[in-house]
Amino acid sequence: MFAERVLKYKKHSLIDLAKLAEGFEDVIYLNVGEPDFKTPKHVLDAAKEAMEKGYTKYTPDEGISELREAIAERESRKIKTELTKENVLVTAGSTGAVFAAIMSLVNPGEEVLIQDPWYPGHIRSITLAGGKSIGVSQVEEKNYSIDLDELNEKVTKKTKLLILISPNNPTGAVLNYKTLKGIAEIAMDSNFYVLSDEVYDRFVYDGEFRSIAEVPGMEERTIIVNSFSKAYCMTGLRIGYAVSSKQIIKEMAKVACAASLSVTSIIQYAALAALKGPQSYVEEIVKEYDERRKLVMRKLKEIPEVSFVEPKGAFYVFPNMEKLGISSKELVEYLIREARVLVSPGYPFFGPGGKHHIRISYTVPRDKLETAMERIKQAIEKLS
Repeated sequence: MFAERVLKYKKHSLIDLAKLAEGFEDVIYLNVGEPDFKTPKHVLDAAKEAMEKGYTKYTPDEGISELREAIAERESRKIKTELTKENVLVTAGSTGAVFAAIMSLVNPGEEVLIQDPWYPGHIRSITLAGGKSIGVSQVEEKNYSIDLDELNEKVTKKTKLLILISPNNPTGAVLNYKTLKGIAEIAMDSNFYVLSDEVYDRFVYDGEFRSIAEVPGMEERTIIVNSFSKAYCMTGLRIGYAVSSKQIIKEMAKVACAASLSVTSIIQYAALAALKGPQSYVEEIVKEYDERRKLVMRKLKEIPEVSFVEPKGAFYVFPNMEKLGISSKELVEYLIREARVLVSPGYPFFGPGGKHHIRISYTVPRDKLETAMERIKQAIEKLS
C-alpha cells in the first residue's frame, strides 16, 4: 500500500520521547536540544514589520536576495573565501538543507558515511533517498575524534557522501583542523562529497571552530549546512540554509522547491535581522551555556560509575553509563521514575555507538539543571 522508502524509515523522535514523562509531576526535561532563551526582540520585530509592510507573498525559491547576500557575507568571513548569493540556498531549517543535499547527490544504493554516534535526522534523509548509511566511529578514547584509518577503510566505490557534524550532536566533540585536513585528503582522493553540518558553529567553549570547507580543494565538494535555530533561538520558525558551489545549489534548489516551494517570507526577514543585528545576544547565551556545561561535568564527576568525555562545543554531554549494567533505554525509564528527569537514550536514537550512553541537554536554567543533576546522582546511587 505504502511506498517502500517510507516503510523502511523508522521514526525516532526526541520530542515523542516526552511521552515517557506523562503521568509524572515536576519533571525536568533534558532531552531536547532546544534553547530555553527567548528569540531576540529585534528579530520578532522584523517579522512583525514584514507582515505590516505586506511582505507576505511568494519569494524566490532560493530565498530573498538580501538574506542570501547576508549569509554569503557571513560564511565568506568564516571559511575565508569569496561567496555570493548564488552559493546560498535558504531552506526550512537545516533539516531542509540536509534533505535537499542528500536527495540531490545520493542515488539509490549509494553509500553515505556518517559519524557514529550519529544524529538521527540525517538517517531519515539517507533512508528516504534510498541510500545506505555506513557508520564511522567517533572514538570515545580519542575525545570522539574520527579514526582516519577506519574512515579510509569504509570508503568503497559506492561512497558518495560523508556527513560531518562539528561541533557534534550528541557528543559535543569539535574536530580540529588537522583531522579535517586528513578527512579532506581522503574525500579528494576517493572523490566523494562532504556535507558539513555546522549548526553549532557558534557554540565552541574550548579551542576554535574550523570548517572542512577551509581546506584547499574542498570548497567545490563541500555543502555547509547551518540554521538560525540554535544561535538565535528560532527553532519553531524553521529557517536554515546551505552554502556550496553554484552548481550544487542549483540542483538542491530543485528539491527544496518540490518539498516546500520556498521558506515563509516573513521568517526570512526575521533571519535577516538576526544576521544584521547585534550579536551580543549570541555571545551572552554561549557564555551561559559554558557555565551550564561546567555544572553538568562537575556533578557527573561526583558519580563514580559514570565516565564522560569533556564536550568542547554544542550543548550536550554524552556520558558513558556502562558500569551501571543496564541499557540506556532502561536507564532513561528508570531516571523518569526515580529522578523525574528526562534525558535521551544513546541507543537506538544515536546509533550503535550510543549504546550504554545517555545524552544530557543543558538547555534549562542553572538552578533547575543543578536540581536535575542532583536527582540523577541520587537515583544512580540507589542502583549501585
